Amino acid sequence: MLKTLLAVALIASAPVLKAQVRVVESSPQGFGSGVSQSKIPASAESDVYSQIRSLQEEVATLRGLIEEQAYELKQLKQLQLDNYIDLDRRLSGGSSSAVTPPNQANSSPDATQASATQNTANEADTYKAAYDLLNQKDFAAAESAFKDHLNRFPGGEFASNSHYWLGKIAMLKKDYPQAKSWFTDLIANFPAAAKVPDAQLDLGKVYFLMGDKAKAKSLLSQLAAGNTDAAKLAAKFLADNF
Repeated sequence: MLKTLLAVALIASAPVLKAQVRVVESSPQGFGSGVSQSKIPASAESDVYSQIRSLQEEVATLRGLIEEQAYELKQLKQLQLDNYIDLDRRLSGGSSSAVTPPNQANSSPDATQASATQNTANEADTYKAAYDLLNQKDFAAAESAFKDHLNRFPGGEFASNSHYWLGKIAMLKKDYPQAKSWFTDLIANFPAAAKVPDAQLDLGKVYFLMGDKAKAKSLLSQLAAGNTDAAKLAAKFLADNF
């Protein structure tokens, strides 16, 4: 009888013991699950790292664009100032390098000087009108005006500048062969012009955009060896793209 009672008691307590065992077993599993959830999956870490790298690259790109735009603005301001100074100097009769027109070879010195000054003033006015259109972002009208300036004064004081701005307008239009032609002509025909380094920089970019990366690298490497502002931008372009 006693054995029978003990057996019944053991059978009755079995579910309780089993439940207790289950509770004890589930506790470590629950703790372990909590720890695994607190860790960042490897894929998530990779995504975060990629996003950080992408943001860093975007910041670097924007910084480069800001530097280039600041450089272009500086060039535009300096060009405008130089134009007005030169025009004022020439109108004041300070220029002595003007070429005497053939039909005035026998004219008096005063008449020759006056004519040369007038021709220079006309060129300056023609160029300034074209430049003002460019400044207003009327690129089609500016292109026509710069071409008109070159037709009237192909070897004039501002001819190299007109070549340069025509090249820049062609770049804006993505007409890279035409841009290449303007920059190449400037460098070949006006080697001492102030805009030559800028033309070399943009010509290198044009070669790059046309797919001739070897030519682009060669030209920009030569420019980067100098100490001009354009040389610094050339070195940056090389670092970013090669």
